[in-house]
Amino acid sequence: MADIRQYENQWRVATFEVDAQSEMKLSTMLRICQETSEKHLAAMGVGYEKLKADGMVFLITKSESTIFRMPAHGEELRIITRPQGVHGAEFYRDYEFFSGGEKIGYVIQCSVAANTETHRILHPRKFAVYGLDPSPNGTTDHVLSRIKSEELPFLGERVIRYSDLDYNGHLNNAIYGDIFYDFVPGGMLGKKLNRVQINFVNESLLGETIQIFGQEKEGKVLLYGENSKGRAFEASAELVDRKKS
Repeated sequence: MADIRQYENQWRVATFEVDAQSEMKLSTMLRICQETSEKHLAAMGVGYEKLKADGMVFLITKSESTIFRMPAHGEELRIITRPQGVHGAEFYRDYEFFSGGEKIGYVIQCSVAANTETHRILHPRKFAVYGLDPSPNGTTDHVLSRIKSEELPFLGERVIRYSDLDYNGHLNNAIYGDIFYDFVPGGMLGKKLNRVQINFVNESLLGETIQIFGQEKEGKVLLYGENSKGRAFEASAELVDRKKS
């Protein structure tokens, strides 16, 4: 059986994974995290198909990315992921991104186990049936919290299309990276992302419209979206001018 403490994945950045500034997109980074964690779980015998058959699915609730440097097309990446324990009902996992010997990014995410049909949150003890320790590396002191903001200016709307959906039938968490790029006040051209936290509050379904609100002040960005159920997501980020970095 695979090492429960960590898993290593290899990735080569493809042409369609970079943006107009010739760097890997945030949504690609989030997709790589999703695929790497799935490979780790599958190697331990609890991949998506197994969990779904047992009436359980993992839903990502929060994600924080720290970016030292976004890689370019063709770079060969090494991603190391480790479970970081349980906090309340949330399972924590982190990811280190390397290009050669250079550490270029760090992501920490938390997720919850939920019923496949109702998406009702399940207590972590439900996962104990598989005999796997959810905290093989101890517990994290890096706990992600809510992002608080006052009412912000309206920026636009985003309709959820079929191609946005994942195997759980809702807007895939990686797509929020694209939504963030698309709705950053003033746009992303000429800017570099240093850090971003995105919280996934209420799922968005096919045909729903997310209303986007946000603002940018001195490189600090706050963004949130609302759907028919209320707050859909919230994001906080730090941006820098490429000419000054």
